[in-house]
Amino acid sequence: MDRLVNRWKNADPALKVFLLGVFFLGINSGVLSCAFNNYLNDSFRLSSEQRGFLEFPREFPGFMLIFVTGLLAALPVRQWAVITSLLTAAGVAGLAFLSPTYHLMLVWMLLWSTGSHLFMTVESVIGLRFSKAGGHGRRLGQISGMTNFAAIAGAGLVWLFARTAGPNLYRWSFAVAAAASVVSAFMFARMGPGGEETVPGGRRFVFRWKYKYFYLLNILFGARKQIFLTFAPWVLVTVYGASPALMAALALTASFLGVVFRQAFGVVVDRFGERKMFIADSLILLAICGGFAFSAFKPALYCLFILDSLMFATRIARTTYLNKLAVHKSDISPTLSLGVTMDHAVSMTIPALGGALWALYGYKSVFLAASLLSAAGLFAALAVDDGHGRGKAPEILAPASPD
Repeated sequence: MDRLVNRWKNADPALKVFLLGVFFLGINSGVLSCAFNNYLNDSFRLSSEQRGFLEFPREFPGFMLIFVTGLLAALPVRQWAVITSLLTAAGVAGLAFLSPTYHLMLVWMLLWSTGSHLFMTVESVIGLRFSKAGGHGRRLGQISGMTNFAAIAGAGLVWLFARTAGPNLYRWSFAVAAAASVVSAFMFARMGPGGEETVPGGRRFVFRWKYKYFYLLNILFGARKQIFLTFAPWVLVTVYGASPALMAALALTASFLGVVFRQAFGVVVDRFGERKMFIADSLILLAICGGFAFSAFKPALYCLFILDSLMFATRIARTTYLNKLAVHKSDISPTLSLGVTMDHAVSMTIPALGGALWALYGYKSVFLAASLLSAAGLFAALAVDDGHGRGKAPEILAPASPD
């Protein structure tokens, strides 16, 4: 503990402020990740097919991210972080107080989703700029671990309100989440000018054949991610009767484990390379798909749900892989954004297809189809050259900064 305290005291002041901003924004993420599905079910009584189609507008801001970041390209990335927090705060506050109808809820959901998706690029770009050579995965793992630590607080709030707030559960939970996002905007604004993190976001648009496997991995992840973000919790809620308190407990457990797991994952990426991490992710996904398709044992499904949440850490490996590939440092921000756009071009359509598949053949068919994605991901992973035993490692372009 003393070592951690000393490391915090000696860390770059801008990094400490950024991590505090990540923490407060992570509270928002923790609240929404464990309450949103129950909120939809309790407030609007959506069918499984309707729930699938709802992912199209929710993921649309991710598809538009390359255009959003293009508009913001002249601004320092730290200002992107402030914009992210304010959009998220406005959207979640609207869900809490200004969503008496389904269509109004969609408006606020779009704002919240825009902020959340923009932060995917912000977190990676600033994280790389606070890294030193050979420690990019470790730094990204630390930032991701901070997000998980904050999500514990968010999930804990939902768990508490589920027992005390009664019919005001979602209003209270979302109000606290919005307030936390406002605080995160204040922290990001305090990063101030000066330092590498204030450099503009980069070029408006980049597409290079050299980055083809990065693009492919993002496309496959978009399909895999959306099946489990949409249908895994929906199965637990609608098929197995998981309550808001139980979903909060699962999210809390995943976040608690993620604090350690994601930091360890980042260190392992630095040591063993991205290729092995992509292969492991594909094999684990295959086991998860099989579990949801063939098992009705609730504790096993809860464990698989948590494991899948932890494996979202592979975004760290995709980011460090791109950092190795990048021809120019200015390629990183727009390429990360393009990767998210490609991810969401797929993830916007997958839920609708999954919802239709569920309606025709039952929920198990959705996870059997997802198993095919794990096979495709495995073949893509085998083709990756990360420099660890498969040729010379590409030059790492991101600058070092104090630990």
